[in-house]
Amino acid sequence: MVHMQQQVVTVTKKAALGGFYYGWVIVAVTALIQFAGGTETFPVLGLFLNPMKEDLGWGAAAFTAPMTIGTILGGFAGMLVGPAIDKYGAKWIMTGAAVILGGTFFLMGFVTQYWQHFVLQIIARGITAGAFFLVVGIVIPKWFVAMRGRATAYSGLGGRLGHFVTPIMVQAIIITLGWRAAWASLGILVWAAAIIPVFFFLKSKPEDMGLLPDGLTPEEAARLKALEQEKQAKKRPGRRVLSAAQEVSFGLGEAMRTRSFYLMLIATSLLSLVISGLHFHWMAYLEGQGLSKGVAVASISISSLAGIPSSFVAGFLAERIHVRYLLALTYVGFALSVAILIFTTTPLMAYTYGIALGIFSGVTFTVSLVVWADYYGRGSLGAIRGMTSPINQVTNASGPLVAAIAFDMTGSYSAILWTFVAISGATSLFWVLATPPKKETAEPAPVPVS
Repeated sequence: MVHMQQQVVTVTKKAALGGFYYGWVIVAVTALIQFAGGTETFPVLGLFLNPMKEDLGWGAAAFTAPMTIGTILGGFAGMLVGPAIDKYGAKWIMTGAAVILGGTFFLMGFVTQYWQHFVLQIIARGITAGAFFLVVGIVIPKWFVAMRGRATAYSGLGGRLGHFVTPIMVQAIIITLGWRAAWASLGILVWAAAIIPVFFFLKSKPEDMGLLPDGLTPEEAARLKALEQEKQAKKRPGRRVLSAAQEVSFGLGEAMRTRSFYLMLIATSLLSLVISGLHFHWMAYLEGQGLSKGVAVASISISSLAGIPSSFVAGFLAERIHVRYLLALTYVGFALSVAILIFTTTPLMAYTYGIALGIFSGVTFTVSLVVWADYYGRGSLGAIRGMTSPINQVTNASGPLVAAIAFDMTGSYSAILWTFVAISGATSLFWVLATPPKKETAEPAPVPVS
């Protein structure tokens, strides 16, 4: 058995100042981070494809190649960024990331050579994948335990809003002022939304301010701990912890010695492949089914809106139902959604698919940020999430390419979509098998017999 070190944290202040918990400021700041990070996502980047191809003469593969490379490199960068957030905090890392991301967008407005696009997009996508996509899943769980689900859902509103608003804004600017002005506008948007809030207000964990998670005072935490110990024998199996008083933190090495770590990693990575493939080829598939661009765009917008209420509901459910059951059902929902897409031939079916995918995406978006902290605690969460980042981002980057290769080989999306159905359905079983790990404890030394 492994002997574990215990870290003692002295709390010197009340967790709530004037009845207000600073964790909700963190929720607002991370919402802005997600809003800003949504600028470098496939729905937004896809809007620049045709205008830049027409002006600069590049092919689609040349346009997307640096984004794929940047995503993969960003995933590996997460192995350094995650532990750095645990050790040094997120403030300076995210401030620097926001400055650089906004700068790359601004410079994209002056691109004339392919190498410039290649370098800038590797940097932009790498920063987004290695920092913006990672930080929220580390910081929010450190500030909340009992209210982790709802806090994640509130924070996620920034991302969902960005996914809805940013494409509309970018498309309007491209039409009126051109793609160069649209890139510059994205840079200004990132700077305005992220730099000041992150630099002045982002704190990585409540202990940095002498606070406890969820806004508890030390006295309240002690009472909850005592109450939970009394109820432990009657506690329902599968229920999550009630407060930080009962939370147990795993180190990276401990987490990697559990079966659940690998089941969760495989499940999330495979679904990432499915989702990125679906999003990138959404327009092309529906147009191939005889539907108009207007219908395809409308189904994408409806999907973003449908994800907002489902992410909120998922946040509250994650505080009452074990997250692995929520995710198992959600993965089945993804399989059913893709099955709807396969048979889509009318606008109504396209909208139905958009709503279904949006609902289950909203649940996954929230719960997947909660599950790692629920299983392995707050102490080494950055290191744990950083270790999963490379595989998650490699599959995320590979989804569009895998679907494109399948289409080129068969002349149809049918085979890859049925494969996506099978992957989503099969990986739901991974969550059923991913039972919460038990932390190794030191065995008491034997008492010598005289």
